[in-house]
This record gives sequence, structure tokens and C-alpha cells, in this order.
Amino acid sequence: MSKSLDEKICIVGSGPSGMSAAWYLQKKGYTDITILERLDRVGGKCNTPKFDGKYYEMGAVIALPTYYKSLALMDEAGIEYIHKKIVGNYFDNNTGKSINYFTEDEMREIKVQIAKLQNLIETKYPDIKNPGHEKVHLDLADTFENFCIKNEIPLIPKLWVNPYTGYGYGYFNLVPAAYVLQYLDVPTMMGFINKDFIVWKEGTESIWNQLNAKLNKKVRLCTHIKNIIRKNNKVYVYTDFGMEEYDKIIFSSPLQDLKDYVDTTEDETNLFSKITYMEFYNFACLVENSRNTSAYVPGNMMQSRAGHVVFSYDRTDEGNSIITFNILGDQNEKVTSDMCREYLEEDLELYNIHLKDVVMHKCWRYFPHVNSQQMKHGWYDKVEGLQGQKNTYYAGEIMSFSDIEECVAYSNSLVDRFF
Repeated sequence: MSKSLDEKICIVGSGPSGMSAAWYLQKKGYTDITILERLDRVGGKCNTPKFDGKYYEMGAVIALPTYYKSLALMDEAGIEYIHKKIVGNYFDNNTGKSINYFTEDEMREIKVQIAKLQNLIETKYPDIKNPGHEKVHLDLADTFENFCIKNEIPLIPKLWVNPYTGYGYGYFNLVPAAYVLQYLDVPTMMGFINKDFIVWKEGTESIWNQLNAKLNKKVRLCTHIKNIIRKNNKVYVYTDFGMEEYDKIIFSSPLQDLKDYVDTTEDETNLFSKITYMEFYNFACLVENSRNTSAYVPGNMMQSRAGHVVFSYDRTDEGNSIITFNILGDQNEKVTSDMCREYLEEDLELYNIHLKDVVMHKCWRYFPHVNSQQMKHGWYDKVEGLQGQKNTYYAGEIMSFSDIEECVAYSNSLVDRFF
């Protein structure tokens, strides 16, 4: 396999995966890297629009000190970040009142179960923090709910659910444990417990704007790809500006969409058709009677409560006038934006918060993943086996997990392995 540093490399997508892949390629000495982005901005689901002079997160919100690979990238690129304590309380979905989430007995027992989980990870599942899910342990391919039952750690889901389902990553009765534990290993979970977070002055999108400024060749925005054909050991990309020829291509864009514009093989089409995702809604709202605290609503973190508020991010203590609310749909796509807006008003009335206006709204195809059956049947082994064929490589959220750290770590691994 040729590794000439003057190869022309195309990256599709300028989210964390595509941007970090370009950074690591540039560090390695590659001189001709083109990133194509269909939107008019970089960052993907790191989306921080400015409203009334302040920045608001409408996608990814925070990082933690355990995000070693992504923080190292930021340090290398001179991107500044801020350590911050974010206070979050728990609220009852029926009464709207603040609740004590664990009893004293549960508090004692959860410490025991956390230690048990940590021991399991260290002794039985040490590969869980490696990028990707190739050769995943079959125990981890089972749902997280079943994994915890089998390992007799029944309180772990009660604690883990808040920064998992509350941030849009699905329901524990459906999601393979490999995803949950790759994102929320014990040290990362302890960061949430200790409320030890990392934020950016101008939001998560600013990370990738600053990284773009450090690239030798800036992201090409507003680029509509009409067709991609891979033949004669080359990759031909057709856009509104004509045809461009590349030696290799990295897809960090949604793989389930490749069939719409790429000459996908039968294997690619079949594998990528198995990808599913969550409908995840963010509402930025102007309200009255703010409680001046971010809030988890654990009682809404199940499919039967899809469409209701699972988490609110309140920064009114910083002088911000807007609160953002997270709402999770279900994988049967039965929840619409209109329904979410209706449930939002019901929820806020319950919490005695008056909704004055929705000033921004996003609906994301969130957390691309495969189900337990596909994972058990080697979906990741099969996709990894395609890496490099037809001069094509796959990165992005689906290849590891949909948070900044896992996307960056996987892109770093991809570049190390193949370039």
C-alpha cells in the first residue's frame, strides 16, 4: 500500500472526525488534503449559534478531563478551553419537583457496584477504551440493560442513564453495552458525578473553527457532491464545480447516506443499510421563572416517555437568557417536532416555568449505531475489513461513538493504521 506524502486525499465531512483526520494527516506530513463540507460551517453536531450576543449549544455541549486524545489535539493546535463546574439537579417527571435521586442505602450500594464494574472492565473487557468495536466481546454486544443484569450491577443503569439518555444516545433496553461503556467508562462517569467539565468561550463549534485555521488547506464549505466514482485506482468526485481526481477518500459523513451519491459496492450498501439512529431535538427557549440550575429528568428517559424533556442546560447564572432543552425521540420515529413542542410546553408548565418563545430549534439524526444483533454478527469486523478497498476509508461517529473524544481517537487510529 502506497504511503506517498504527496497523495491527494479527499475527506467528506468537517465534523470532529473529518477535521481531526485532516489534522493528523497534516501532522504526518501529507501535503494535499481537501475537506468537502455541504454546510456553510464546520463542526457537524458541534453547533454553537450566536443569539442576542451570546453563544448557545444546539448539539454537543461539553467535554471532560478524561477526553485525553481530543484535549491533546487542542493543546497541540493552541485551542483554549475552560474547566467549569456545572450544577445539575434531578426532577420528578410527574410532580415537577426536585428529588433525591438515590436513597442512603442505594448510595452505599452504588459505590460497591461501580467498583465491581471497574474491575470487570480491567480484567474482562480491557479493550473497551480502544477506538472502534472490532472483535467486540459478545457480552458487550448485548444491550446495556441485559449486561448489567447478568453482571449483577442493577444500580449502574440508574446512575449511567442521565449523561447517556439525557444527552440523546438512546435507551438501555436497546443500545449495546459496548457503546455505553466506550463513552462512559468509570473515570468519565466520575467526572460527571464530580461535575468537572470542560467548555469553550465561544462553544464547541469554535474548536473546529480554530482547527480549520491551523490547516494548510481550509475546509471547502457549501459543496454539494453529486457523485463519487472509484475506478482505475483513483477516486473521482463530481461537484457543482466539476470533477476532481483524488488518490484516496475518507468518509466521515453519515455512511448510511453513501448509497445516494457514491458507487457503493454490494457489501457497503448492505452493511450501511443496517445503521440506525436516534431522533434528537434541541430547543433553545426564552423562559420566565428559571430555576437557575441544569436538570435531569430520569423519569422521561424511557421509550414510553419519548418526546418529553430529558435534560435542560441552564446558564442563566452567567447572564444568559436562554435555556436549552434536550428531547429524545424513539427508533420507530413516532415522535414529531410538533409533538415535542407540545410536550415541552406541558413539561415546563409542570415545572412552573413559563415558555415565552422558542428562539432556536434543531432536530438531529443522532447517535448512528447498529443493534445488538448486528454487533454480535460482526458488523464492525466486516466494515473494518473493507478499510482501504477501492482507496476508501471510513471514519465518523458510527465507527466508534458519537462524542468528541471517540471521534477524534478513532480518526487518530485510522491515520496511524493506514496512512
